[in-house]
Order: sequence, then C-alpha cells, then structure tokens
Amino acid sequence: MRVHAVFDENGDILALAEVVEEGDDRIGVRPVPGDDRKTAEFAVPDECVGKPLATLADRYRVEDASGGPRLTRR
Repeated sequence: MRVHAVFDENGDILALAEVVEEGDDRIGVRPVPGDDRKTAEFAVPDECVGKPLATLADRYRVEDASGGPRLTRR
C-alpha cells in the first residue's frame, strides 16, 4: 500500500491519501500542498497496513533528507 502525504517544515504529516492503482475501480484523490507545504509518496510501513491512515500520521513524521523525503518513527 502506498500513500500521498502532505507535510510541513517540521515533518508533521498534515494529510494522507491512499494511492489507487490503475485498474482499481475506486476513485483516487491526491492532496494538494498549500504554501510552505510539501508532498511525497511513501510505502506504508507494515505496522500501519490495515489501520486508519491517522495511525501513520501519529506514529511517523517526514524527514526531508538530501536523498529525498522519507518516513521516520516519532
């Protein structure tokens, strides 16, 4: 499972939306970052699969590293 995430300068996740794969009959959404916000796509960690997306936001933050954004445990 993959998600689109919008995060702020502190790495706090502000919005999440599941990436809907091509051929899936569900309608996909993609959050649009506002001013001073960034967006990235991540694989959901195994411990959060099958749980509400809020669990991911509570347990993780985004580190905007030189190699690109990555999820880091709080």
